[in-house]
Amino acid sequence: MANNGRKMMVERILGLLPRESRRRALLIIFLLSGFIFLVLTMIFNYHLIAEHLQTSPLFGPLVNYHVEFIVTVAALGLAVGAGSFYLLTGMLDEKKAEVRWNANLLLKFLSEDEREAVRLILERKGAIYQAEVAALDGMGKVRAHRLIERLRRRGVVNVRKMGKINLIQMPSELLDGLSIGQNGGQK
Repeated sequence: MANNGRKMMVERILGLLPRESRRRALLIIFLLSGFIFLVLTMIFNYHLIAEHLQTSPLFGPLVNYHVEFIVTVAALGLAVGAGSFYLLTGMLDEKKAEVRWNANLLLKFLSEDEREAVRLILERKGAIYQAEVAALDGMGKVRAHRLIERLRRRGVVNVRKMGKINLIQMPSELLDGLSIGQNGGQK
């Protein structure tokens, strides 16, 4: 029963990944499982040597060449780590490209003035005063207020009143996504 639950959990996790990422995730799992098997074999081998127990013919070469086996397992460990890193960075690059595409799609739904305000917010690391938006070319206080209100209703910005001054902040998840989209993945 517990095994069935684990299988469903693995299927659920892998189902969230795109098809190519599923293959990579399974390859990483396979590589790590093989490496863990080799390490456990090495530990078992040393246990047999330490206890002076009779070894099977299968483990004979491992007993006779145990130093070489350690070096081989260490080299395989480095190779598995490097391969896993390579595969995982590929998955991250795909995710960044998707975020970049979504950010550019969001910007297409904004008017030119709204895009200009969002660019200004991004340049200032996610927080500006409403007066800074009003200082943009062709923008006045009333127009800036209406523009920011539209962005607030859409969830693009949050407005925090500080006396007579409004602080305009972009939600962190949107700021991160748009920063990746604007800078090509470089923050």
